[in-house]
Amino acid sequence: MYSRLFLNCYQRQSLVMLAEREPQVHQLFHRCLISTDDILQQIIREQRPKYSFESGFFDRDDLERIGIVREEVEFETYTDARSLLLDVVSQEGYAVLVGDVFYWPHCPEYTTKHLVHTILLKGYDPKTAEWSLLDDNPASLLCAYTYPEELIAAGFDNGELRRVRYFTTKPFDAQEAGVETRHAFSRLLERYQDSYTLLSDVGELISCPWIAPERAVAALHDAFSVYQGTRAGLGEYIRRTCVAPDVEAVVDRIVRQAEGVMNQLLLGKVTGSVDPGRLTDACRGLKADEQELLVRLKAVDEARESK
Repeated sequence: MYSRLFLNCYQRQSLVMLAEREPQVHQLFHRCLISTDDILQQIIREQRPKYSFESGFFDRDDLERIGIVREEVEFETYTDARSLLLDVVSQEGYAVLVGDVFYWPHCPEYTTKHLVHTILLKGYDPKTAEWSLLDDNPASLLCAYTYPEELIAAGFDNGELRRVRYFTTKPFDAQEAGVETRHAFSRLLERYQDSYTLLSDVGELISCPWIAPERAVAALHDAFSVYQGTRAGLGEYIRRTCVAPDVEAVVDRIVRQAEGVMNQLLLGKVTGSVDPGRLTDACRGLKADEQELLVRLKAVDEARESK
């Protein structure tokens, strides 16, 4: 559920910890009603990396609705940030540190590439001067690591964004939060628009003579990764809020078909070629299901409003 298909490193790491503490985090996934037009614009046309995709996910109001307060503090140096890190980890059990992958040995980019990244600090041992932390391994599985403090400091001090992120909690009414989230979802649904160009014109993009085939395949792989991740998240929200079994079935079908498209594109990244006809057929089915999903979601929403 909390994969890197759609979520960036900060969101994914934080959600894993938040879900252990607050059973209402599934309410956040109402934000996964994201149009394929938004994905096309940001990932294909603007060529943004996946981790920079803007969606409104982790919106402060969404978090505070379920009693979670998001905090972020910027520092000049690790030395300046150290006392806050120790306090937050002691009180909350973890803190998110923003730094640079170049300095952390478990990252694939270690000593070769500078890139903004987050790690989740879990504990500090004053006897050994080491931090314990969680982060993705090269296979995108969260693993535990232990590093000397100087490595954590180096990653922070040389990072483009030197920030500490953490969460605190406050009392909230779970029933009221559920109702308010449904209203927020209704507003998203009311404003939702999608031309489905990503799905209907995918074959043309693969065959475009102005884009190197390998670049087109890589961009589409990222786009459909975001797409599959959003629909998996939307399915989680639908399942947990009992929207309707028929809606859930359509979302599940979309997720499975999107995974099939992802597999085609992944094979294309390895072999250097993708069958445009096969890809077009798969995306045609996705477009039909997306249109059906929208109709069913609106029908459920209208039925609720009429009660």
